[in-house]
Amino acid sequence: MHWRWACPKFVRQTFHEWALHSIAYCPWAREYYEQQRAKGKLHNTAIRAVAFKWIRILFRCWKERKPYDEAIYQRALDARHPKTQLAAPAEELQWKNVAGFLKIAIKEA
Repeated sequence: MHWRWACPKFVRQTFHEWALHSIAYCPWAREYYEQQRAKGKLHNTAIRAVAFKWIRILFRCWKERKPYDEAIYQRALDARHPKTQLAAPAEELQWKNVAGFLKIAIKEA
């Protein structure tokens, strides 16, 4: 991994903050953030990954001179990565007291 030192730091920070706030409002951004976290990425690394997605989207909008439309992007994502619906039984969760701390665990039958 190479860190670029000679770059506009304000732009870097702007994209980082944009990605951070977008996970609260864009479902695909939140899902991508959670995928990155599930892979074991740290919070800031996952935010940078979302920011990289936004940079690519922004560049494409600029290149084609079209405004961003989330519905178009969502259709493209769905076409590229169709979601498979697995019929897995839902597990019931409960809070357990472990060594004085509360922990979420699967409810025992």
